[in-house]
Amino acid sequence: MKNFKNLCMLVIAFMLFSVGTSNAQSMKNRAADEPMSKNAVYGELLGNGWIFSFNYDRRLINNVGARVGLGFVGSASDGGVVTVPVMGNILLGKNGRYFEIGAGITYLSGTGDFFDLEDEPSSVLGTFSLMYRRQPADGGFMWKIGLTPMLAKGFFFPYWGVLSLGYCW
Repeated sequence: MKNFKNLCMLVIAFMLFSVGTSNAQSMKNRAADEPMSKNAVYGELLGNGWIFSFNYDRRLINNVGARVGLGFVGSASDGGVVTVPVMGNILLGKNGRYFEIGAGITYLSGTGDFFDLEDEPSSVLGTFSLMYRRQPADGGFMWKIGLTPMLAKGFFFPYWGVLSLGYCW
């Protein structure tokens, strides 16, 4: 498990570094006074928080941001799993239309057999996001659609569709 966590962190660091350097030219072309909504809250269906998660996303520097979420899978009677996606992301584009590239981890903790957590009550997955993001510069309704590939226990799951709906300001 320790090697898996180290591999996840290495992959995430590599992705953020490579995306950040390739995005440098895009950031230079962006007008300094172009407005962008800095905060967003949204519900995400079938994303990095698995079945459903509620997320907060914050633009930190220009197009670079971070998000944290909270989700739950299962039922109280059969046991459930709490999911906590934590990710960094970069937005490429302008005028409220962006391609989002992100990487991070999703922490899983619970008692159900849904994620095969009987032997280990917690686990960490490597998660990624490739999405089209519509986020108006002056705030309001926002949405995202795309793919959220995951890396779990040495297996890469390339196709995990996602739909997010929320509000930005």
